[in-house]
Amino acid sequence: MKGKKKLIATAKIMFKASLRDGILDQSKIRQVIKKLASQKVVGHSVILRYYKRLVRQALAKEEVTVETPIQITNPKKLGTELLLKTGARRVKFKTAPNIVFGAKITYGDWVYDATLDSKLNQLTKA
Repeated sequence: MKGKKKLIATAKIMFKASLRDGILDQSKIRQVIKKLASQKVVGHSVILRYYKRLVRQALAKEEVTVETPIQITNPKKLGTELLLKTGARRVKFKTAPNIVFGAKITYGDWVYDATLDSKLNQLTKA
């Protein structure tokens, strides 16, 4: 078990080395992975799996996704408001034809689902 903890600690160190001013940097990610590939590290697959999970979580925290049935008329105003409240770096707007009414906002692992479908499901389950 101690060996796995060391591998996870190595992945965390690699992740911290991939950051520039607290934000993921693609060039640093490439450098870190090249360095790991050039070294003969035992358990490199465990390190890479955990490192990938850390990178994926960080990327999810950098983007807010807003899904609506129609295109939003003033996305800039809503986008800046969402960026201020969440601390994300960018907002992505999507039109989802399967949504009848409402919106679905995703930020990292947090999901705010205010669609008609979700409200109807809540009513039928209660």
